[in-house]
Amino acid sequence: MRGGFCSGGLLLLLLIAPAGAAGTERADRLAFEVPPGMAPAAVAGDETFQGGFTCRSDAGENSAGTTACRSWISPVLPLFVFRLAWHVDSVTAERVVTGIWIGRDGASEPLQEMSGLELRMAVPIENAGFELIDMDFDGHLDMRIVAGGTAGPNVLYRNWLWSVDEERFVDSAALDEIVSPEFDPETREIVSRWRSSAAEGGVDVYAWNDGVPVIVHREVDRFDGPARCIRTFYDRIDEELRETGTGSCG
Repeated sequence: MRGGFCSGGLLLLLLIAPAGAAGTERADRLAFEVPPGMAPAAVAGDETFQGGFTCRSDAGENSAGTTACRSWISPVLPLFVFRLAWHVDSVTAERVVTGIWIGRDGASEPLQEMSGLELRMAVPIENAGFELIDMDFDGHLDMRIVAGGTAGPNVLYRNWLWSVDEERFVDSAALDEIVSPEFDPETREIVSRWRSSAAEGGVDVYAWNDGVPVIVHREVDRFDGPARCIRTFYDRIDEELRETGTGSCG
């Protein structure tokens, strides 16, 4: 039984500018150089790829704009460009990402486009919620974007895994269901710290099994008054999560 877990990354409306001077000017304003030292690098001794990405945002009229990011996603692939189209909802004041354009650096044709999205987040969230992380520990960076929050500190993401065979990002509905996931390349596990109410919270641990994240361990803290808290442990046994013990929180 494990204990101690609980402690307290379109149709690019790009706005795909019309051909001509206006489009060129917009592209020029979004262009930027890759910072020194942002070269692809693998961690010695394992398959984890530590990339880095830089983003710049360009706000247009009517509180709409684009966020352009650049990154390598593996040491063997060229530099990628990601362009996110978004607007600010006039009613909720949230930023809403509606589409993504993905291409190789310097290419005019997209490698992939995603449209019809509605990924909502607070405006101050950096880079329009875009991140690149090796979520399945295969040596390629994957993409996620903030997709909203639930009760308390829980954060949901929309996730896409890089497929070596298909040479594109493929959505992962299973990852979309995991709140506030953290990815540990050393243990090759996903840790989800969640809270369901003021009196209950916990940690779930997932491991990859045949391309799907499967929960293997859970710890739940339940508070009974200001001074009493019981932690219940669960582990995956015979393909199901079973209670394996209790103890005090902390």
